[in-house]
Amino acid sequence: MNRTDLLINIGIAAVFMILGIVITLVVESVRAHYRFKRELKDNNSIDVSGSDWFAAWHTSVENTINFNTEQLSMKQKGNTVHVKNLEKAAENPKGGYLWEAQLQFFYGKTLMGWYFPLPSENITSKGIMFLTYQSTKKVFWGKWVGSAYDGDLSNGFVVISKDRAESMKLLHQVIDKHTDKVNIIYDAI
Repeated sequence: MNRTDLLINIGIAAVFMILGIVITLVVESVRAHYRFKRELKDNNSIDVSGSDWFAAWHTSVENTINFNTEQLSMKQKGNTVHVKNLEKAAENPKGGYLWEAQLQFFYGKTLMGWYFPLPSENITSKGIMFLTYQSTKKVFWGKWVGSAYDGDLSNGFVVISKDRAESMKLLHQVIDKHTDKVNIIYDAI
């Protein structure tokens, strides 16, 4: 094989290699597009908008476990859900506050995002939520992690349903079932 033939073979191999990379990128792009469309379709078949939701929270105040409830308002557009509590928790007068959240649905089942206090609250509590949605029961359950009344690294369980008492009952069931996972961290160090 002479030098010209060798260069032609190397050129052909390079073209096929580049073509293979381009095809791979196109295929991955198409797959991502269809995954996104499927996820969007799953999310668009769900509508959790309304002010008839109630959350039960597992938290702490002055290093004592606290269980409290709040009425919530949710507004959903596509896979984004804006949440606000409509009241401070009566069971938590020292640690309760008004807040808002922006969460995102993934595959119509998982909802996650952040929460912050309203500016009028003048507090620094904030964090993230990770929830699983059981659409047949219209129930969310999961965990929150963030800064709270008792410290900068706190966490607890949360249940959101269409009934205040049901949310509290389900919260206690989750905690009873997962006692090894119940931990409120007051001070990290």
